[in-house]
Amino acid sequence: MLVAQITDCHIRCDDEGAFSSLVDTSATLAAVVEHLNGLDPPPDVVLATGDLTDDGTPEQYASFREIVEPLTAPLLPFPGNHDHGPDFRKAFADLLPGDPGDLPERHCSYVVDDHPVRLVGIDTSKPDHHDGCFDDERADWLDGTLAAAPDRHTLVFTHFPPFRVGLGYMDVAGLTGADRFEDVIAAHPQVVLVVAGHLHRSIHAVIASTLVSVCPSTGFQLDLDLNPARGGTVDEPPGFQLHRWDGGRFVTHTGMVREGRRLDITGFVEYVLGRAERGDGFPKG
Repeated sequence: MLVAQITDCHIRCDDEGAFSSLVDTSATLAAVVEHLNGLDPPPDVVLATGDLTDDGTPEQYASFREIVEPLTAPLLPFPGNHDHGPDFRKAFADLLPGDPGDLPERHCSYVVDDHPVRLVGIDTSKPDHHDGCFDDERADWLDGTLAAAPDRHTLVFTHFPPFRVGLGYMDVAGLTGADRFEDVIAAHPQVVLVVAGHLHRSIHAVIASTLVSVCPSTGFQLDLDLNPARGGTVDEPPGFQLHRWDGGRFVTHTGMVREGRRLDITGFVEYVLGRAERGDGFPKG
């Protein structure tokens, strides 16, 4: 199974956004979509883990839908702090799994059971806030959802990473209740991977005994500056992640979409595979 992840697309419909002078987020998302469509093997599903738009307006959601419409893999949209809950649900009613009435009233969390690995999305965004929360209600929902299938390997996806990363201005406006989140994950060892967005960088940490992987943005990245008094954004290439399930574990690859030179080494690949098939080994010289 191959799970692609995109996040923090920040689609807008004009040049008024705070980062419009840095990058055209519509163009970068379109480039990522084209790249994902060209993958062989193709993804089985694409997770879009929040901040799909800059302001959560119907117009921005319509623009996002138009850009991702060419995706050949099914898309699972998910809200972040820049999204607007009611408009998000309306914009993606046809893509959210199950009956809209089955979704929790106060958070847009859901489950997809159609793949070899169970996909569980827990919405930790708060209405009209840029910080997130994992409160008792969300903890009960996640704990109960995971308890319902204790023997199924599970990937949990969310927007806010459940740990502090050292980017001070992101940490102080991050996820409240991260310790509670870790306790729930620790109680359910079938969770083999947690994936998140929000931080506009590729970042990894372990909570309980489970890896958490943070995906870079399809638009712009946050500058890697751990000085607590500074912050910046950079026009590093748009990114995505591929989470490859081999039946026993997930292996995560981070990809960047950019123009650059490429050297085809297919001949060398054939040589290596041939030696492996014959059992010749790989001596130097």
